[in-house]
Amino acid sequence: MFNLLIEAVIKNRLLVVLALLAAIAVSAFMIPKLNLDAFPDVTNVQVAVNTEASGLAAEEVEQLITYPIEAVMYALPDVEQVRSISKTGLSGVTVVFKEGVDIYFARQLVFERLQSAKELIPAGVGMPTMGPNTSGLGQVYQYLLEAKPDANIDSMALRSLNDWVVKLLILPIDGVTDILSFGGEVKQYQVNINPNKLLAYDLTQQDVSNALDANNSNVGGWYMNRGQEQLVIRGTGWFTPGEKGLAEIAQTPIKTIDGTVVKVADVANVELGSEIRQGAVTLSKRNEQGEIVNRGEVVTGIVLKRMGANTKQTIDGINARVEMINQALPKGVEFKAIYDQAELISQAVQTVVDALLLAFVFIIIVLAIFLLDLRATFLVLLSIPISIGLALSVMAWLGLSANLMSLGGIAVAIGMLVDGSVVMVENVFRHLGLKHNQHKPSSQLVAIAAKEVARPIFFASLIILTVFLPLFSFEGVEAKLFQPMAVSIMLAIISAVIVALVVVPALCVYLFAKGVTVKQSILLKPIDMLYQRALQKALQAKRSVLAIAGLLLIVAAVMLPRLGTEFVPELEEGTINLRVTLAPSASLETAISVAPKLEAMLLEFSEVEYALSRIGRAEVGGDPEPVNNIEIYLGLKPHEQWVNAKTRVELQQLMEAKLEQFPGLLFNFSQPIATRVDELLSGVKAQLAIKLFGSDLGVLTEKGQQIEQLVQQIPGAKDVAMEQIGGEAQLIVKPNRLALSRFGLSVSDLMDVVQHGIGGQSAGQIINANERYDIYVRIAKSFRQNPNVIADLRLRTPAGAIVRVGDVADVQIESGAPQVRRDDVQRRVVIQANVQGRDMGSVVADIRAAIADKIQLPSGYSVAIGGQFENQQRAQQRLMILVPVALLLIALLLYFAFSNLSQVVLILVNVPLAVIGGVIALYLSGQYLSVPSSVGFITLFGVAVLNGVVMVESINQRISAGDSKDKAVFEGAVSRLRPVLMTALTSMLGLIPMLLSTGIGAEIQKPLATVIVGGLVSATFLTLFVLPVLYKSMSK
Repeated sequence: MFNLLIEAVIKNRLLVVLALLAAIAVSAFMIPKLNLDAFPDVTNVQVAVNTEASGLAAEEVEQLITYPIEAVMYALPDVEQVRSISKTGLSGVTVVFKEGVDIYFARQLVFERLQSAKELIPAGVGMPTMGPNTSGLGQVYQYLLEAKPDANIDSMALRSLNDWVVKLLILPIDGVTDILSFGGEVKQYQVNINPNKLLAYDLTQQDVSNALDANNSNVGGWYMNRGQEQLVIRGTGWFTPGEKGLAEIAQTPIKTIDGTVVKVADVANVELGSEIRQGAVTLSKRNEQGEIVNRGEVVTGIVLKRMGANTKQTIDGINARVEMINQALPKGVEFKAIYDQAELISQAVQTVVDALLLAFVFIIIVLAIFLLDLRATFLVLLSIPISIGLALSVMAWLGLSANLMSLGGIAVAIGMLVDGSVVMVENVFRHLGLKHNQHKPSSQLVAIAAKEVARPIFFASLIILTVFLPLFSFEGVEAKLFQPMAVSIMLAIISAVIVALVVVPALCVYLFAKGVTVKQSILLKPIDMLYQRALQKALQAKRSVLAIAGLLLIVAAVMLPRLGTEFVPELEEGTINLRVTLAPSASLETAISVAPKLEAMLLEFSEVEYALSRIGRAEVGGDPEPVNNIEIYLGLKPHEQWVNAKTRVELQQLMEAKLEQFPGLLFNFSQPIATRVDELLSGVKAQLAIKLFGSDLGVLTEKGQQIEQLVQQIPGAKDVAMEQIGGEAQLIVKPNRLALSRFGLSVSDLMDVVQHGIGGQSAGQIINANERYDIYVRIAKSFRQNPNVIADLRLRTPAGAIVRVGDVADVQIESGAPQVRRDDVQRRVVIQANVQGRDMGSVVADIRAAIADKIQLPSGYSVAIGGQFENQQRAQQRLMILVPVALLLIALLLYFAFSNLSQVVLILVNVPLAVIGGVIALYLSGQYLSVPSSVGFITLFGVAVLNGVVMVESINQRISAGDSKDKAVFEGAVSRLRPVLMTALTSMLGLIPMLLSTGIGAEIQKPLATVIVGGLVSATFLTLFVLPVLYKSMSK
């Protein structure tokens, strides 16, 4: 088969060259269409359901809204988990589906079930809606609206500009699914009632609301003919926006008493105010002179990307509109980007491109030294751009994205891409250089040489492809991380084989038409001589060679259990996210006053460019954070300008030491994307989540605190914190049923005062073009500002008597739950922790032992450890199956190639030899055994086997040509020295740049490169000696 292929290629070599040019043209056309991303999106298939429940406390939200929604979701097919959070005024339920379910199908299913959930939720409590269709890495762009100090524009006007101008200009951009406004004040027309005046006029709050509703409507009355034309009839009775509208609301009649009209102004004060706020944003930054300026409260927007949209394209679309947005904004207001994932994407892609270019240079040097012929070096190098170009074109065609992992795959494979071509060109070169071949035509010699190595090249590549097949059985996060890598490597290798077997022989005929002059490489000659001597000695002293190999194997076996384990090394994003948690009862005002102080302290570090604090939560659809939670996002200067610290971890430690002067605040350092990904996977913004399940919030708090104290003592556990499920101050109005019935009042009369009087109610909207603002009716602030005033509010009994709220109810301050979280209908509390300075596996083992030893849980309570650890466990179990399967597949392929069992075993000896170097390299570099390093080992098996295949094939050919075994072994090994060294060196040098790189995303690729480089060193060295020694004894 291969002989026919080679003959056809050499015969139709012009066609091959034309096909090559066509392929280059196609690549040039396809590659610009490639979807660019920073990292593969690891989000599972999930749908969020959010419900706003105005004014309800966490426990009521859980029982009235969250439970009915959760209950109906379990009936759906392929649901993996339902988790929820209930907090004051908001219920958030996340339905996680199994991998492979189409997100739009999942959303459709949830939407259908929501209809039945709505029937279970009491009327007027809340309407569940589906969250935006976005992913963990969906917050691709964040911007800021800034008003110059002299522009005279307050935070309310800024928020209106953001909601009704900026958002509407960004929404149409392809790839944007939603924009969350964060910060500022939402305008509201407020009707603040004096309850005593209401009683005096014998009115209720509902009368006021009804009057406003009845006086605020536009209607239509079809047409009226007027001569030749027709008129459209409109009734325009809407309130006018702005100051005029306030006057109109005040003049609205409510009731007529004895001929006197009672207007809204008689019982209430009408003014513009702000909606009840759930969050705010403050900013401090350096000005041109480098001084720290506190900009106070600002308005920001978070752009959410649609699931599966092209990040780079979406961001380019937004950037293209910035000029248009700034034109639409009034003078003195400016739109500025503060976070843009495109930067991260270009840095991540740059990291890989740099590695590829450096590898390219290294490979040129190796080939030039070994081949000493420009044409031959050019031929081998040709395989790199062509293979990569074809691989990227196919990826663009399949709709796969080029990200850190898929491009990293190509960087890992760059050394392997030239392997086939190296072997082919080297063999052609050898044949053309032989004395007795000088007079034969070059096409004939190329055909002979190519036929000799075509089969081993094909099988060698097939082995590498086989090695990557098991990666496709990964699940969850690791599948999303490493499958793109496997796909890109496989595509590049397939392209490289086609180049080696088709393009190289065809071009050899053209380039070497005049023959070649073989020059002896100055470097190779002494290496050759040395190797011949060493090999002779090794073949005489078999036992000592095998003993050395065995000893190294034992050393590696001893080191292996000492390597720590982790899931994936933490990625450096070049930014820091600091979470600060205040006491559960802290108010929004407190948080707003604390944030600038923290920002000023953080800006004392010259590395920090600006500090943006997000307090509480944005609109529904964002992270449901409480107002006692501040997330400070630190924009850092480029690494070269750092003074105080060398690494992010060092800088964090310095910051932590500085912030310690704030007692009672909890600090947790992370990075924006890492935080989001952690939260999506386990519902917790940290690497480890120790979940305690149970039904009673009191017991959960008590046991959770005990576990928290235990974990804090475990070395390596950092930022240990239990989420707050108690300590929120609540004012409780509890009806005294006996007193109520004495006055003929119902509980709902009293609850009406709490819900509508103190909480307020909406009475229509004021509409101005796109803008819509609520009219809000509520008891004036002076009548609801402390428990005594509330107890003093009056109720009218059916008999006409007036009673105080305090006479029919107890009004007191108690402590309650700020939030209730549930996983699969069970209440749970989480103790979260990050791991630093130790590997995750051993920290978790220590935590488990401590909990089992020291904590007694009542029946019905259980502990589970989740977060990244869950993924690591799953990946490890998978790898236990994958590694043997990969080896078995290689063995099968080898058996097909050699149909000799002893030779298959002989080649497989390379695998443990390669593992030795990989383990020692990991151990010496202080890295852990993680998913990337395991993928490195799998790759290594393939690469290690290749050398063996080339060596054994060469010895076999000599034996079948009639040489004695001793001579065949010796000469076969020596003749393969050059290709073995070349392939090993190109593969190794191709990875060195990844080992040394410090760019964004280098951390994930480092363990992978370390393993392969270390393994190649030991495998190459041992292949050259152990294989020939074993060949003699094994193939008797």
